[in-house]
Amino acid sequence: MKRLQGKNAVITGAASGVGRATSLLFAREGAAIACVDVDAQMGAETAAMVRSEGGEAVFVETDLSNPAAIERMAKTCMDWRAVIHILFNNAGVAERAQFEDITLEDWDQQVAVNLTAPFLCSQKLLPALKAANGGAIVNHGSIDGVLGNPTLVAYSASKGGLQPLTHVMGFWLARHDIRVNCINSGALRESKEGIPVRLNRDNLAGAPMSAEQLRATPMARPGFVEEAADVALYLASDQSSYVNGSVITLDGGRTAITPGTF
Repeated sequence: MKRLQGKNAVITGAASGVGRATSLLFAREGAAIACVDVDAQMGAETAAMVRSEGGEAVFVETDLSNPAAIERMAKTCMDWRAVIHILFNNAGVAERAQFEDITLEDWDQQVAVNLTAPFLCSQKLLPALKAANGGAIVNHGSIDGVLGNPTLVAYSASKGGLQPLTHVMGFWLARHDIRVNCINSGALRESKEGIPVRLNRDNLAGAPMSAEQLRATPMARPGFVEEAADVALYLASDQSSYVNGSVITLDGGRTAITPGTF
């Protein structure tokens, strides 16, 4: 039995990375997918990949930094399906900069996409999620949002807000039988299926994990985007039916140890 048979899912940041991996996995598990992304070419490609495997998918081009665009996206998705069972708030942007060099424009962009968009997408799609009589929202956070990354100041701050947002959404939406959980991931740099990873300039350049990052990670390797998709599937399916307001860390053990003690 497919774990998401007959379910409808909205996935943001679906053009590449974890979003594409999750779109393909959810579809293979029986879900119909609304692929949401600002990149029209690659977003449409993800939807076409789902359809080529016999799944059902539509692409909805959306600039998640624009509240009006999010409202239009939600309407389009609810016109597509009156019932939405799963929302994966996966989209994220990250720009490296020293604290003194961050522009307000860059700060606003990262806060808008990484924190405000998950709030707005959840709120605007809520009528369709309520109609599911048992829905799931998954937010994609980061270990940088817990510990802080000195080279990713705005990203760390914006992802940091997702953890308490997940807790309070889990409280408010449980009465509607909607579970809300979060994945805090570490360095997701690889793909088992050749899916492009494009979160920041390091990813775009194909830069490997640094020696320092590898030493700080007990498993001594980067994560695969498909591994994040597996966790998203668990949180979206009935296998996690009593998991709500929780944060799952996916980082190869990097935040489970005290740095510099070995």
